[in-house]
Amino acid sequence: MTDCYVTIIGGGVIGTAVAYELSQVIDNDTICLLERNRNFPGENQTARNSGVIHAGIYYDKLHSPLKAHLCVEGNRLLYQFCRDHNIPSNQTGKLVVATSAKEDEFLDYLLSRSQENGVPNVKKISGGQAGELEPNVKAYSALWVPTSGIVEPTSVIRKLRNLADLGEYFLLGTEVVDIIPQDEEFVVKASTIGTGNYEFSTKYVINAAGLHSDEIARMVNPGFPFEIFPVRGEFAKFYQSGGHLKVSRNVYPAPTFYRKPDGSDHLTVGVHLTPSFSAGLQGDFAQDKGLFQLGREITVGPLNRKKGDEVGKDDFGSDLAPPSGFLEKIKQYFPKIALDDLQLHQTGIQAVLANSKDFHIAPDEIHPNMINLVGICSPGLTSSLAIAKMVKDFLE
Repeated sequence: MTDCYVTIIGGGVIGTAVAYELSQVIDNDTICLLERNRNFPGENQTARNSGVIHAGIYYDKLHSPLKAHLCVEGNRLLYQFCRDHNIPSNQTGKLVVATSAKEDEFLDYLLSRSQENGVPNVKKISGGQAGELEPNVKAYSALWVPTSGIVEPTSVIRKLRNLADLGEYFLLGTEVVDIIPQDEEFVVKASTIGTGNYEFSTKYVINAAGLHSDEIARMVNPGFPFEIFPVRGEFAKFYQSGGHLKVSRNVYPAPTFYRKPDGSDHLTVGVHLTPSFSAGLQGDFAQDKGLFQLGREITVGPLNRKKGDEVGKDDFGSDLAPPSGFLEKIKQYFPKIALDDLQLHQTGIQAVLANSKDFHIAPDEIHPNMINLVGICSPGLTSSLAIAKMVKDFLE
């Protein structure tokens, strides 16, 4: 007899979203989730995230059809989820800033892509109009993206975990050692801190292991064709100590490209400015008439590793870029910032696929009861609830 009907590997926003979605249609005592971090939230992409709610303007349907669809759908679902559960979120909108005629041409390309993807109300505006929205931003022109915003990521996954209500079947400090296909099920070999090694059987495996999802996939199918290319993004921050540093919405440069091991280019959204939420008096987040208020802290990043650098999947701290590296990236469109205003903040590592521009979300070709969610990098947070519904459809 099968010990567990569905086993989810990974307790970030994707794994917890899947647990929540499945708990709505099957008994939650038939679902277990294994998370290798001993703390929750753990050291993963969700916890080390700028918290941007993306609109879906960057992903073309030819090379990134899943990202193009799931980001737009996930944007709608995430805002609704936050409203329903009073989770800190704010639809600030976003400016994508061009600082030259050459970058202005790329905005036309993004505008066309936005329309193809069904992103609502995106429009191109002049530099003067951008300055009216953000007086401290210097722009030749800009895209105004009203459905972009910010969310507090750890509040999202805490609520998802609580709603899934897996209780003792949400196992922290648990590493998957091996997964062995056996007839119509799998034998999962695991090790939990304080418990030791054990094994159990499961009907379905949902692989949401983030940076290690390719390794989990190859436990079941050694021929699994995709590989994670860890891309480390470093963040700085500054505080709005004066009007010359005020920022009220997401501000992005025109996108840049990052060369991957297979020689292809990975589009990166560039080093951008992201507002934060204001802390309340009780250790919560401040609200005014039901709206979450913005704080003084502005996140700057991500600054990705340079071409040729190799970063391990758990290397969050070695050889960090100095604040001057961030200043160089934002000074052109945010000219009033000074080096003394910046300080280092945090580091995150994205699970980018080395040989694809898209997410990989599909049953394994040999063992279809294993559903692999591999390469769920940005816009994974925004897409999480839409991805969870896709997984539910696979099981149904």
